Amino acid sequence: MLKTWIEQIKNKPDHYGVTYWKYHMSGNILELSVKKEFLKQDIEFRDGVISIGKVLQALRQKLSNEGYQHHVQTFPNLDDSALIAAIRILSNSGNTDDSKDVSSTIKDINLMPKALKKFAKMNQLEFHELHHSDLKDVVIPSPDKKLNWYALCANHDNPFIWLRVGYWQEFMHNLEEKLQSGLILVTDTAISNNRLILNGSVNNRFVQLLIGIPKQITASS
Repeated sequence: MLKTWIEQIKNKPDHYGVTYWKYHMSGNILELSVKKEFLKQDIEFRDGVISIGKVLQALRQKLSNEGYQHHVQTFPNLDDSALIAAIRILSNSGNTDDSKDVSSTIKDINLMPKALKKFAKMNQLEFHELHHSDLKDVVIPSPDKKLNWYALCANHDNPFIWLRVGYWQEFMHNLEEKLQSGLILVTDTAISNNRLILNGSVNNRFVQLLIGIPKQITASS
Protein backbone atom coordinates (compact mmCIF):
# COMPACT_ATOMS: atom_id res chain seq x y z
CA MET A 1 0.00 0.00 0.00
CA LEU A 2 2.73 2.50 0.93
CA LYS A 3 4.63 1.36 -2.14
CA THR A 4 1.54 1.85 -4.30
CA TRP A 5 1.03 5.35 -2.94
CA ILE A 6 4.65 6.41 -3.30
CA GLU A 7 4.66 5.19 -6.90
CA GLN A 8 1.52 7.23 -7.55
CA ILE A 9 3.28 10.25 -6.09
CA LYS A 10 6.24 9.64 -8.41
CA ASN A 11 3.83 9.97 -11.32
CA LYS A 12 3.68 13.71 -10.48
CA PRO A 13 7.42 14.45 -10.80
CA ASP A 14 7.19 18.22 -11.18
CA HIS A 15 5.00 18.81 -8.14
CA TYR A 16 6.80 16.37 -5.83
CA GLY A 17 10.36 17.13 -6.98
CA VAL A 18 11.02 13.49 -7.80
CA THR A 19 14.42 14.37 -9.27
CA TYR A 20 15.81 15.11 -5.81
CA TRP A 21 14.80 12.12 -3.66
CA LYS A 22 14.52 8.35 -3.53
CA TYR A 23 12.73 5.88 -1.29
CA HIS A 24 13.43 2.51 0.29
CA MET A 25 10.80 0.05 1.53
CA SER A 26 11.48 -2.48 4.26
CA GLY A 27 8.41 -4.28 5.56
CA ASN A 28 6.00 -1.64 6.85
CA ILE A 29 8.64 1.12 6.90
CA LEU A 30 9.22 3.63 4.11
CA GLU A 31 12.41 5.70 4.16
CA LEU A 32 12.82 8.91 2.16
CA SER A 33 16.27 10.27 1.33
CA VAL A 34 17.75 13.10 -0.70
CA LYS A 35 19.84 11.63 -3.51
CA LYS A 36 23.55 11.60 -2.74
CA GLU A 37 24.49 13.83 -5.69
CA PHE A 38 22.56 16.74 -4.15
CA LEU A 39 24.00 16.61 -0.63
CA LYS A 40 26.69 19.20 -1.31
CA GLN A 41 24.50 21.45 -3.48
CA ASP A 42 22.79 23.86 -1.09
CA ILE A 43 19.81 24.89 -3.23
CA GLU A 44 19.14 21.39 -4.57
CA PHE A 45 19.45 19.84 -1.10
CA ARG A 46 16.91 22.33 0.27
CA ASP A 47 14.58 21.60 -2.65
CA GLY A 48 14.96 17.89 -1.92
CA VAL A 49 14.02 18.29 1.75
CA ILE A 50 11.01 20.47 0.88
CA SER A 51 9.91 17.90 -1.71
CA ILE A 52 10.13 15.12 0.88
CA GLY A 53 8.04 17.30 3.20
CA LYS A 54 5.34 17.45 0.52
CA VAL A 55 5.52 13.68 0.06
CA LEU A 56 5.23 13.10 3.82
CA GLN A 57 2.23 15.39 4.09
CA ALA A 58 0.53 13.57 1.22
CA LEU A 59 1.26 10.13 2.72
CA ARG A 60 0.16 11.12 6.22
CA GLN A 61 -3.13 12.36 4.85
CA LYS A 62 -3.71 9.18 2.87
CA LEU A 63 -2.90 7.02 5.90
CA SER A 64 -5.21 9.03 8.17
CA ASN A 65 -8.02 8.94 5.61
CA GLU A 66 -7.72 5.14 5.37
CA GLY A 67 -7.66 4.67 9.15
CA TYR A 68 -4.01 3.64 9.51
CA GLN A 69 -2.15 4.44 12.71
CA HIS A 70 1.37 5.49 11.77
CA HIS A 71 4.52 7.10 13.07
CA VAL A 72 6.80 9.51 11.24
CA GLN A 73 10.39 9.92 12.40
CA THR A 74 12.25 12.83 10.86
CA PHE A 75 16.04 12.84 10.54
CA PRO A 76 16.26 9.41 12.20
CA ASN A 77 20.03 9.10 11.79
CA LEU A 78 21.99 12.33 12.26
CA ASP A 79 25.10 10.56 10.91
CA ASP A 80 23.30 10.14 7.59
CA SER A 81 22.37 13.59 6.29
CA ALA A 82 20.71 12.08 3.21
CA LEU A 83 18.06 10.20 5.22
CA ILE A 84 15.30 12.73 5.90
CA ALA A 85 12.39 10.69 7.22
CA ALA A 86 10.99 7.25 7.91
CA ILE A 87 7.29 6.47 8.09
CA ARG A 88 6.05 3.29 9.79
CA ILE A 89 2.55 1.81 9.63
CA LEU A 90 1.47 0.61 13.09
CA SER A 91 -2.05 -0.70 12.64
CA ASN A 92 -5.33 -0.25 10.79
CA SER A 93 -8.47 0.55 12.73
CA GLY A 94 -10.56 -0.26 9.68
CA ASN A 95 -12.31 3.08 9.90
CA THR A 96 -11.66 5.69 7.25
CA ASP A 97 -11.32 9.24 8.57
CA ASP A 98 -10.81 12.41 6.60
CA SER A 99 -11.72 14.72 9.50
CA LYS A 100 -8.06 15.58 10.05
CA ASP A 101 -7.73 16.91 6.51
CA VAL A 102 -8.22 20.60 7.25
CA SER A 103 -8.10 21.53 3.58
CA SER A 104 -11.07 19.28 2.79
CA THR A 105 -13.24 21.00 5.39
CA ILE A 106 -12.78 24.49 3.94
CA LYS A 107 -15.65 25.21 1.57
CA ASP A 108 -15.39 29.01 1.40
CA ILE A 109 -12.63 30.45 -0.77
CA ASN A 110 -12.52 33.55 1.45
CA LEU A 111 -11.18 31.42 4.30
CA MET A 112 -8.01 30.56 2.35
CA PRO A 113 -5.69 33.21 3.91
CA LYS A 114 -6.83 32.28 7.42
CA ALA A 115 -6.34 28.59 6.72
CA LEU A 116 -2.84 29.14 5.33
CA LYS A 117 -1.91 31.25 8.34
CA LYS A 118 -3.27 28.66 10.77
CA PHE A 119 -1.43 25.77 9.13
CA ALA A 120 1.77 27.82 9.09
CA LYS A 121 1.49 28.41 12.83
CA MET A 122 0.87 24.70 13.41
CA ASN A 123 4.25 24.07 11.75
CA GLN A 124 6.17 26.82 13.58
CA LEU A 125 6.10 29.07 10.53
CA GLU A 126 4.63 32.53 10.02
CA PHE A 127 2.36 33.68 7.21
CA HIS A 128 3.16 37.38 7.00
CA GLU A 129 1.26 39.95 4.92
CA LEU A 130 3.48 42.28 2.90
CA HIS A 131 3.13 45.81 1.61
CA HIS A 132 3.80 46.37 -2.08
CA SER A 133 6.85 48.49 -1.21
CA ASP A 134 8.40 45.49 0.54
CA LEU A 135 8.78 43.77 -2.83
CA LYS A 136 10.80 46.46 -4.62
CA ASP A 137 13.98 44.34 -4.49
CA VAL A 138 12.28 41.03 -5.32
CA VAL A 139 11.62 39.72 -8.82
CA ILE A 140 8.05 38.47 -8.94
CA PRO A 141 5.79 37.49 -11.84
CA SER A 142 3.66 40.17 -13.51
CA PRO A 143 0.22 38.57 -13.16
CA ASP A 144 -2.87 39.56 -15.08
CA LYS A 145 -4.75 40.15 -11.83
CA LYS A 146 -4.29 42.20 -8.67
CA LEU A 147 -2.70 40.31 -5.80
CA ASN A 148 -2.00 40.74 -2.14
CA TRP A 149 1.40 39.30 -1.26
CA TYR A 150 2.44 37.22 1.74
CA ALA A 151 5.71 35.73 2.92
CA LEU A 152 6.03 32.31 4.54
CA CYS A 153 8.77 32.91 7.12
CA ALA A 154 10.71 31.09 9.81
CA ASN A 155 12.97 32.09 12.67
CA HIS A 156 15.66 29.74 11.35
CA ASP A 157 16.79 28.36 8.00
CA ASN A 158 17.70 24.68 8.24
CA PRO A 159 16.47 21.24 7.11
CA PHE A 160 14.01 20.96 10.01
CA ILE A 161 12.32 24.14 8.78
CA TRP A 162 12.48 23.12 5.11
CA LEU A 163 10.59 19.91 5.90
CA ARG A 164 7.80 21.98 7.49
CA VAL A 165 7.80 24.27 4.46
CA GLY A 166 7.09 21.14 2.42
CA TYR A 167 4.18 20.21 4.70
CA TRP A 168 2.77 23.71 4.29
CA GLN A 169 3.26 23.78 0.53
CA GLU A 170 1.40 20.48 0.10
CA PHE A 171 -1.42 21.78 2.29
CA MET A 172 -1.57 24.92 0.14
CA HIS A 173 -1.55 22.83 -3.04
CA ASN A 174 -4.50 20.74 -1.83
CA LEU A 175 -6.40 23.85 -0.82
CA GLU A 176 -5.75 25.56 -4.14
CA GLU A 177 -6.68 22.41 -6.06
CA LYS A 178 -9.99 22.34 -4.20
CA LEU A 179 -10.86 26.05 -4.35
CA GLN A 180 -9.24 27.06 -7.67
CA SER A 181 -8.47 30.55 -6.38
CA GLY A 182 -5.69 31.38 -8.82
CA LEU A 183 -2.97 32.17 -6.30
CA ILE A 184 0.69 32.53 -7.30
CA LEU A 185 3.59 30.87 -5.51
CA VAL A 186 7.10 32.29 -5.84
CA THR A 187 9.84 29.88 -4.81
CA ASP A 188 13.62 29.93 -4.89
CA THR A 189 13.95 31.67 -8.23
CA ALA A 190 13.57 35.05 -6.55
CA ILE A 191 14.96 34.64 -3.05
CA SER A 192 17.33 31.68 -2.92
CA ASN A 193 20.47 33.77 -2.46
CA ASN A 194 19.07 36.10 0.15
CA ARG A 195 16.44 34.77 2.51
CA LEU A 196 16.75 37.94 4.57
CA ILE A 197 15.92 40.16 1.60
CA LEU A 198 12.72 41.29 3.36
CA ASN A 199 14.26 41.31 6.83
CA GLY A 200 12.87 44.69 7.83
CA SER A 201 9.39 43.74 6.70
CA VAL A 202 9.21 40.33 8.37
CA ASN A 203 11.01 41.08 11.65
CA ASN A 204 14.32 39.61 10.48
CA ARG A 205 12.84 36.18 9.81
CA PHE A 206 14.00 33.98 6.95
CA VAL A 207 11.69 34.09 3.93
CA GLN A 208 10.94 30.63 2.59
CA LEU A 209 8.24 31.31 -0.02
CA LEU A 210 6.26 34.24 -1.41
CA ILE A 211 2.56 33.82 -2.08
CA GLY A 212 0.25 36.06 -4.11
CA ILE A 213 -3.47 35.79 -3.39
CA PRO A 214 -6.05 37.57 -5.57
CA LYS A 215 -7.28 40.74 -3.89
CA GLN A 216 -10.95 39.87 -4.32
CA ILE A 217 -10.36 36.94 -1.95
CA THR A 218 -8.39 38.79 0.73
CA ALA A 219 -10.69 41.81 0.57
CA SER A 220 -13.67 39.75 1.70
CA SER A 221 -11.90 37.55 4.23
